[in-house]
Amino acid sequence: MPSVSQSVRVKVLFFGRLKEIAGRTQESIDLPAEADIESLFAHYASHYPELQQYRSSLVASCNQEFASWNTLLHTGDEVAFLPPVSGG
Repeated sequence: MPSVSQSVRVKVLFFGRLKEIAGRTQESIDLPAEADIESLFAHYASHYPELQQYRSSLVASCNQEFASWNTLLHTGDEVAFLPPVSGG
């Protein structure tokens, strides 16, 4: 019987102001199985509370495609948090 993984490992990318707050542009992280993008963001918001103020305006992507916050994550996924773009 194959073993069932108890965690998933994903790559996380931060852009714009988010990378300044997190102090990094990317990292890999292990999450519990059944984790979704929302719980991934909550993990970072608990470590960097300033991130929470951006939650309502962020867009998330998974594997370079826009994704809903309840998208389940799998080992090898690449998740990016994208703040709104300003300028003109």
